[in-house]
This record gives sequence, C-alpha cells and structure tokens, in this order.
Amino acid sequence: MAAVSDGAGGTGLFCGAWAETLVNRLPRRPIVGIGELNRWLDGFCLSFRSDYAQKAKSQPVKHTKFVREGSCAALAVCWLTFLRSRTVMRWLGYGDSQIMVFDRTGPRPVLATSYPPNLSDLDRTPALLNWKDLPNKDRLSTGAVTLPACATIVVASDGIGQYIMLRYLALHVPGTSNSKMAEEFSRLAGGDSKFGDAIRAHRKQAQEPFSRLLESLRQALKSDRAFLAYVRARHKEGLLANDDATLLLIDIDTTEHPQTASLGSTG
Repeated sequence: MAAVSDGAGGTGLFCGAWAETLVNRLPRRPIVGIGELNRWLDGFCLSFRSDYAQKAKSQPVKHTKFVREGSCAALAVCWLTFLRSRTVMRWLGYGDSQIMVFDRTGPRPVLATSYPPNLSDLDRTPALLNWKDLPNKDRLSTGAVTLPACATIVVASDGIGQYIMLRYLALHVPGTSNSKMAEEFSRLAGGDSKFGDAIRAHRKQAQEPFSRLLESLRQALKSDRAFLAYVRARHKEGLLANDDATLLLIDIDTTEHPQTASLGSTG
C-alpha cells in the first residue's frame, strides 16, 4: 500500500495532523465505495475532533476556527496485489493528490492510468476530506487495473504531480499520449489562467526523453537534500509551483519474477 495525503493550507486547522491521521489509519484492504469510506472515517473522526478541540481550547480564535471549518486534506491511495506475474492495483482518490501509472514495456514510458482522469480537474477547486463533513460520493474515485509487466506508479501531492503530468504531455508529440489529455493540454494552453501559464512554461522548456525525467526523480528521491534541490531547481525554472511536495515512485518489474522497488521522499 502507498498513500499521499496533503493537508489544506488555506482552510481549516490542524490539517497536517488530519492528513497524517488519514494515512496512519488506512486499512490494508482497499476502500471500494462511499459506504466503506464513510464507515472507515466514522472509526476515528470523533476522537480526532475531541483531541484537537482540547489542544485549541486555550485559544478561543483557533478553537472557533477548528469547530467551524474542521480539518481538510486530499487523499490518494493505491493497494498492490502480486500474483505470479500479475500485479493488480486498486486505488482511491479524493481531492487533488494524484496517481499515475506509466507503462515501461515499450521503447518509452506511456501513461496508462491516471487520477484525476482529466487534465481540467487539476484546474478546479478540489473536494477534500474533512472530519466534520460527509464525503461527496460524486467526488470519490476508485478503481482497479492490472498493471503492465514493467510499470512506474506515481503517487504525489498536487504541485509535483502536476509538474510530472505536464512534463509528460509536453514531451510527447500529438498521437503518442492519451488523446483526450493531449487535446486538453492544447486547449488549456490558450487560457488566461495560472494553469495555462504553467502549460506554456512546460512547452517552452527544452525537450528530453520522459524516461530521463523519471530517472532524475529516482535519483532525487535518494535523500531529502537531493529532493529539495530538485524541487527548488524546477521551481526556479518556472515549472513547479511554490508548494509543499510529497512524491512516491514505485517501479514494478514482473517480466521474470515479481519484484518491486519503491522510493519515497517529502520536502
């Protein structure tokens, strides 16, 4: 199991603690629908509220904010099951943290699965999990997919996840990537928004094989210092937003026998 939960920065209180609670409380079996999501949250929402209301009790302004707005976080989770030469990934997404699967069986990586499924979803206000509100079934996404024999799974917070997705689309000529996303990429590039600005910045950047970008991320994840340097460099180039960054890469290779290598870092 691999998961990223990104606490909201602009609303609520104790969002980082809430995000950590979500990750630490995840079940080993996949959550497959809104009913299971509600039952899972019911197991610890009230205790979280009680514990952190007590922490804020001596500061009335913070206490009021906590009770009124709650705590908000995005959540992206994948559960992997290995059976002989097959790897099945079951996943859940709520909010703007991202999941991507790149198929590496061919001459270059190809996007096989992604959450959110549409590029335009990254340019709208996300729904977030909150201990005080019932989750919206229309904003929950779950699914299952059998992975290619060689694949790289990306689980990321929104800023660096968007960087990887836009880099992928910018480095692929029309017709070689997800056609719907490629169409969105071209359409949104003409928009007058921060997202349009980001797409145009990626288009202008020097081209390189996407496989090289994945390898540079693997190398950056070897230490927090290297990852921090990588994030700072991409921000300086205008390709990565000024945001906290959490990234997990999982490489799958079942061509001969089940084998995984995972790398993770936060900054």
